[in-house]
Amino acid sequence: MKTAILNPKGTAKLLSGKLWLLKKNFARLPDFEPGEIGKIVSEEGLFLAKAYFNPKSRILARVLTRADEEIDTRFFVARFKKALCRRKEFFRGETCFRLIHGEGDLLPGLTIDIFDKVAVLQLATQGMERLKNFILPALKETLPVAGLVLRCDLPVRKEEGLELYVAHEGSVAPFWVKIDGLYFLIDPLSGQKTGFFLDQRLNRRKISGFTPDKMVFDLFCYNGAFALYAASSGAKKVLAVDRSKKALELAEENARKNRLLDRITFIQDDVENFLRYAPEAEVAILDPPAIIKHEKAKKAGLKRYEALNVRTIKKLGREGVFLSCSCSQFLSLEELLTITQRAAQKNNRAAFLFEIGLQAPDHPVYLPMRETLYLKAVFLRIEA
Repeated sequence: MKTAILNPKGTAKLLSGKLWLLKKNFARLPDFEPGEIGKIVSEEGLFLAKAYFNPKSRILARVLTRADEEIDTRFFVARFKKALCRRKEFFRGETCFRLIHGEGDLLPGLTIDIFDKVAVLQLATQGMERLKNFILPALKETLPVAGLVLRCDLPVRKEEGLELYVAHEGSVAPFWVKIDGLYFLIDPLSGQKTGFFLDQRLNRRKISGFTPDKMVFDLFCYNGAFALYAASSGAKKVLAVDRSKKALELAEENARKNRLLDRITFIQDDVENFLRYAPEAEVAILDPPAIIKHEKAKKAGLKRYEALNVRTIKKLGREGVFLSCSCSQFLSLEELLTITQRAAQKNNRAAFLFEIGLQAPDHPVYLPMRETLYLKAVFLRIEA
């Protein structure tokens, strides 16, 4: 196995808990093949970690372990079983959860979502692609999956020099799952991401407590999850808006299965345009896709986030509840709070924060790498 030597700054970075290393962090580098595993040592020759390397990537090395151990099927079985025990602590009896959340589970480049007996995997890097023959048998040993989907169609794979593809084995046709007492149709082959956004689970529960007998907006509704939680909790009416016809068809199917179609109206439109003619709401949920996808897009992204928040608050009644979300890694919680404050001020309204929501605990945040904290949700009371 090839050995890479860190310089002092690189050693300090690794010892601080970081999992990503750049070329400038190394004093000496062998010629690594994309995805090849190597040892990392200090200039004094002390073993520090094992990582996989990709000279074609901006992130040269991603750490897999700080122990001098084999990276094989047994390695992944141990990691998967540990992750499964943590999920059982948070979601007892649940059959749908994220098993592996990349760096949040110290396995950079790997995502695994479990939907009952179907596992959906995303391999984002050369390293994880090369380790696939260890990952798949380890997953089957950990969980009795009947179907397995490889959603390796992430655009980030292109930056790694990888092709995009979707593959599967076993039974993976669209199927129903039950989450928090509601039925959702999962399409792991062609649905967005892995087929369902599990990260908002706790925020959906929280906001549904404010929706009984209220007029509710679910903006950027995708499969209607927020709308279904609101309607099942007694909302008077929910207007669920998305520009995707396919997403709305899925949302309507979910509402029909849960016998909630009479409480939800699905509207195909751009959210910005809908807010021009929308009626007044008492509760508004704004959950856009990641508007800021990279640092260079931040300035324009901040303007769009603020514009969306301004228009949404404008449609809230004299005393409304507003859940404003961002899944953009490049937008901090403090920036989201500033955006909502400015949006309220532009409407001559007062904004009161009463709760902060993050991604669900099956999407763990690894503190040395704040990049793992991506989902922010602020619960606000908006007053005239």
